[in-house]
Amino acid sequence: MESLENKTLEAMKVVCLRHTGAHADIGKVYRELHAWLREKGVKPAGSGMTVFLTPPSEYDAASAIFEVCVPIDADLAGDGKVSVKELPACTVACATVTGPYHEISAHYSEMLAWLSAQGMEVAGPPREVYIKHPDAQGGGDATEFVTEIQFPIEP
Repeated sequence: MESLENKTLEAMKVVCLRHTGAHADIGKVYRELHAWLREKGVKPAGSGMTVFLTPPSEYDAASAIFEVCVPIDADLAGDGKVSVKELPACTVACATVTGPYHEISAHYSEMLAWLSAQGMEVAGPPREVYIKHPDAQGGGDATEFVTEIQFPIEP
């Protein structure tokens, strides 16, 4: 894991697809959300992310609740399955991780320990922002994937 830092994020409009299931389902859920966007003729306006709604202390990789989100600039309405919402501006503690996705979870404990040592309080669900990710077919060199782990914190 690269250095830990704090940064301020602006509010962002996203399309979201909520899922309850295995962490390994994230790629499948992304492909479903991107297919929905293609049907609507909307292109992503930034890196996709997963927001983990199950608290890290209760997280079970086989039955987690998470939202796959993609930023958009377009005016778009959701439907019964996909929602459109604004993620509020916030301050996050973040770390960049390079490598396969199955190695990311080990960094959560390290980040939580760092936050505690700094006297910082987690103020919302953690996010993983996928900066360099698999291609549209789910392929690519996993050792080159780049993910930013973000924990919202009190400013």
